[in-house]
Amino acid sequence: MNEFLREHHSFGSTGVQDVRLRIHSKTLNGILHFVRFESNKTRDAIEFITSNGINQSLRILPCTGGGAHKYGPAFNEIAGIELEKYDEIDCTILGLHLLLTALPDEVYTFEVVDFNSLAASRVKTIRADTEENVYPYLLVSIGSGVSVLYVKGPGDYERVSGSSIGGGTYWGLCRLMTNCDTYDEALDLCVHGSNKSVDMSVGDIYGGAYDKFKLPASTVASSFGKMISVSRESVSDADLARSLLVMITQNIGQVAFLNATLYKTKNIFFVGNFLRHNKISSRTLAYAINFWSNGAMEARFCKHEGYFGALGAFLRHAEATKAHGEEFISAARRASRQSA
Repeated sequence: MNEFLREHHSFGSTGVQDVRLRIHSKTLNGILHFVRFESNKTRDAIEFITSNGINQSLRILPCTGGGAHKYGPAFNEIAGIELEKYDEIDCTILGLHLLLTALPDEVYTFEVVDFNSLAASRVKTIRADTEENVYPYLLVSIGSGVSVLYVKGPGDYERVSGSSIGGGTYWGLCRLMTNCDTYDEALDLCVHGSNKSVDMSVGDIYGGAYDKFKLPASTVASSFGKMISVSRESVSDADLARSLLVMITQNIGQVAFLNATLYKTKNIFFVGNFLRHNKISSRTLAYAINFWSNGAMEARFCKHEGYFGALGAFLRHAEATKAHGEEFISAARRASRQSA
């Protein structure tokens, strides 16, 4: 298996290995590889696994998420693989904990965030090499909707808030307003657009900044506000997609800020498929958190975003079967400066 993964970087029609994310594990005496498939092509992935004989040495597959239930029968019927299901949130937090405490360069944020320019946003690595530097934190998971979790320590967490306005909202409204055929296409589209032709800013209303409340002229005062007086034909699909993304992302940022204030934590981690393949969302979230908190809080992101649940399921299975799991998890919980 390891040799196969070393030699291949793509798998079937949609499978891709994130080579830059490989982890050399001393505890496991091997390499952790990270491979992703489009969820709507899961059946193709199962057939690829079978046609390449990977299933011959894989009888049980630890997994999590909705797909674990949806595609369980297909894995069994096509590949003869039984899916061992674990709780999604529990696995996500476990996987995140491992990487936060074992990889010193896992976490990053953006500084000098310019709302209107991606190029002006500088990436800054945040080194969190002890549990004291990590906990407590707020975990904001952005999928179809939004879940907000308050994490006090390893395995000690509670869901404290959420929102129905998330990635599913963005994709659903994009389908209504634009000609996008896929979710990734909708995310790509907004890169080429500008929300200035769609949103009404503070400057549009007051002719400049609103100094009394420290609101720059560029601050969005009303999402889609300009569409009251302009025709649909006068704005592009890209502009509409950009405005929609900004609206949803800023709303998520404010929900996160209010909960971080309520639970008295300045550490806010954002995860979820809404951030994948999408540079604008993370930068807008960083801008929103910085804006609402006057620089007192940071929006934090992770290099292995999207793989925490899978990694957590792997750890749970390894722990249950005594296959390095206890050593691996305990190694992670000893906040180490070394790699996993």
